[in-house]
Amino acid sequence: MLRILALATVLAALLVPTATAKPPVMSERAQQSTLKVLGKRIADVRAKTWACQDRLDLSRYETQYSRWSLPPSIPFRTWVLDRWTRRHTTCQVKLRERTIPTTGDWTTAVALVQRAYPGTSDWLLYISRREGGHGGFVMNHQGSGAGGWMQFMSSTYYAYNDRAYADLRARGFIVDESTNSWTHPMGQAITAGYMRYVGLDGCHWCL
Repeated sequence: MLRILALATVLAALLVPTATAKPPVMSERAQQSTLKVLGKRIADVRAKTWACQDRLDLSRYETQYSRWSLPPSIPFRTWVLDRWTRRHTTCQVKLRERTIPTTGDWTTAVALVQRAYPGTSDWLLYISRREGGHGGFVMNHQGSGAGGWMQFMSSTYYAYNDRAYADLRARGFIVDESTNSWTHPMGQAITAGYMRYVGLDGCHWCL
């Protein structure tokens, strides 16, 4: 009988859920160190989020706490960090969608311009293949003065380029202003794409 009771006692002890065991208590020093790290990470990702919103010309997310006034709670600071991280990720996605990167390659420039002027790629590639090609800047040395992938006259390019770049900015797109040049593939792709998109191409490139 005693053996049976002893066996039952052992089995009962083995069946006690391990979840009832208390987690180790974090030392005061470790808690302070974790709080400090979380505060710094929150401040960093918040600054990056605001910088991203500034580039998109969006209002900044508001915050109730500075880095130094955050409550001394690890779960709370972890939640705040997660929230700002998600905000930063969302802003970065919008920034990528709205940014037209700089490239020195004509066909890549044409593809990138489709973000702002969709449906113009086939026309841009066809005209450039017929006019200045898909390589580097080609100058017409036979007297016309036209140059580049679309064989723009410089006077024609500079009559429309500022309108094209202003249109991009007004619609929230970000593009490096250094590309706004008659001799730059991005400049010609953006300006010609804009002209085609809004119906200003006229007979500059009569087919």
